[in-house]
Amino acid sequence: MGLVVAKPEDAATAFADAWNRHDMDDFAALFTDDANFVNVVGMWWKNRTEIEQAHRATHEAMFRDSRLEGVVSSVVELSSGLASVHYTWILTGASTPDGSSAGTREGILLLVVKEEQVGWRIKVAQNTDIVPGAIAPPPNAGR
Repeated sequence: MGLVVAKPEDAATAFADAWNRHDMDDFAALFTDDANFVNVVGMWWKNRTEIEQAHRATHEAMFRDSRLEGVVSSVVELSSGLASVHYTWILTGASTPDGSSAGTREGILLLVVKEEQVGWRIKVAQNTDIVPGAIAPPPNAGR
């Protein structure tokens, strides 16, 4: 991957860029060798190879025509060389197993990124769909 991820938030924008180009070599290069990734349905991949294989397979099928757009919503320095990044996203163009449109989805991607000699790399990723209409109880409910 020619892109150097110079700042923590650049990992999220590089993630979306590689996704939209359906370039799973560049996508995988964003992760550390021992990265962990939990997707929106709870599938858990425990290294870069598993992350790449899973995303390569889905980008040959259901995500072949997808487009991921979003914004970096927060960046929090956890310690020197370690940060969390929240990326709020909208996904269009995905398909269902029968080939019909999956419609528009929204979600939040949490990345824990680590600074390495080659720039910032994703150590942990947790992706969450936003469920329309879901509500949470007030923070002090039940106390």
